[in-house]
Amino acid sequence: MITSKDLHIGYKQALVAVSDLHLEAGVYILIGKNGSGKSTFLKTLTGSIPTISGTISLHGTSIHSLSEPERPKKIAFVQTRFPVVDFLRVSEYLALGRSPHTAFFGKLTDHDKEMVQNALEALSIEHLTDRHTNELSDGERQMVAIARTFAQGTDIIALDEPTAFLDYQNKSEIVEKLMELGKTHGKFIVLSSHDIDQSIASGANFLIVDSKEKKLSHYPSGTSKEVIVEKAFN
Repeated sequence: MITSKDLHIGYKQALVAVSDLHLEAGVYILIGKNGSGKSTFLKTLTGSIPTISGTISLHGTSIHSLSEPERPKKIAFVQTRFPVVDFLRVSEYLALGRSPHTAFFGKLTDHDKEMVQNALEALSIEHLTDRHTNELSDGERQMVAIARTFAQGTDIIALDEPTAFLDYQNKSEIVEKLMELGKTHGKFIVLSSHDIDQSIASGANFLIVDSKEKKLSHYPSGTSKEVIVEKAFN
């Protein structure tokens, strides 16, 4: 479970207050205006920046108390744009996700190789195994980036607008795969998005930043578009 207590997030001063959260494994879509604090929440959730006050915890352990070597074993992050790592085969790129678990020289164990294969199968991208990353389409690159985090074997996967530059078909495919991963593999998947209609259709839960109250709160699957728009964009 992800929980928070008296949490305020920001940089030098609080930007957003966070309602006390009690989140079960699943998919949560983060909605809010540009500049409202969505990226700040993702950075706080991944431990990239400290809290202003309060705590956010994974299974009872404060995320910010995790050591640098331990954090990437628990939390993975997917950027909006695919990082530039051309001329690697997809299987090699996914294997980089095992680096928090491998020894100093990075030699893959049988378990590491199994995790890479599981990731290829979970994202249905076995056909891309021997392709090079610079040969992939935008949609394929995002699938591969998500597969790398799956191979990483973390409890939390955070994604910063992973469908921002994709067409409708690729957006739908990405969201469907994330929903499947959340349901069948017991992961906490938190992604920011501006596509309200697609987010509602996905059946995901919501984390909405109230633009008036400057407060982030959990809203269940099935929350109406009217409520989302009112809270996020009033």
